[in-house]
Amino acid sequence: MVFCSKCGAENNESNERCEKCGEFLIKKEYFSSKKYENFQDIFTKENYDALDKLTLEGYNTILQNITDMGHWHLEKNYPDTNPRNIEILDKIKSLTSSYAKISYKSSGAELGSYSFNSINVDDRLDKANQIATLIHELSHHLFSEIFEQILMYVWRCEKSDAIEALAWFTLIGNPLTYLSNEYCAHTCEGRFIPHGYQNYGSFNAVLVENFDIEKDNDSIFLGLIFGNSIARDIINILEDFIDYHLREEIKEQFKKDFRFPPNYDQIMLESKNYMDDESKINNIKFILKSGYDAAKNKKMSEILDTFKEKFTDNNLN
Repeated sequence: MVFCSKCGAENNESNERCEKCGEFLIKKEYFSSKKYENFQDIFTKENYDALDKLTLEGYNTILQNITDMGHWHLEKNYPDTNPRNIEILDKIKSLTSSYAKISYKSSGAELGSYSFNSINVDDRLDKANQIATLIHELSHHLFSEIFEQILMYVWRCEKSDAIEALAWFTLIGNPLTYLSNEYCAHTCEGRFIPHGYQNYGSFNAVLVENFDIEKDNDSIFLGLIFGNSIARDIINILEDFIDYHLREEIKEQFKKDFRFPPNYDQIMLESKNYMDDESKINNIKFILKSGYDAAKNKKMSEILDTFKEKFTDNNLN
């Protein structure tokens, strides 16, 4: 039997959807009756040691599962997203909503932001910029989703607000991982928008704020390669939804909304350097162990509890 991550109901392992609530059932490798509701139960030697159990095969299972989840939610909630009479912005909104919640703002300098399963976009933007922002912030969400599901996979547990909070703490608590995440999102965005419209502004801001470019050069380079490696995996997920025809529609939208010629300066920040599979998996394990060690410090309990409450609020609303 497998257990639904949404309602907890038992299901036959051959089921694709929960018999009780209809939720997509994550692959059986993830499941047990275990669900972590508090951090005290998470911080055990057994769980720490299990972080070493991640394999390339398991990681690829996770990537495929995330892709399958998106298809199921898209087909369930937005069955008519491909017809030609639906404009490209609405198609990208539908894809994004299949993974995370979208909300809108009409003030502030940021084009968009992501936190706690929620994407915030400035609706004053033209359609092309909204598309780019949605893809960027969705990439942040998928980065987090990968790490959440790794914890579910190695600990054989269901998703919970505590698991999500720990993964989030791990990703934003380390400046280098934070930089990797930002570079990853820009790289994913750049894959699906026309050449010459890439903007690495938020990456540059994180870089300047947290690093000495000369002294930290080796660390920065490592962070970029790792971010680029995760970006390649996320791009593979997104290309399952944003095919050649949708990319052409995105190009057409940019032509309509932009009256100035493209600027290719930012393309110089793109990289062809990737980690090999073994290095990527080892770096993921290192990041998870470092985050785990930092999180179990009693001084971090208030931060973790706050993160957990925010996930609870967002998941309920």
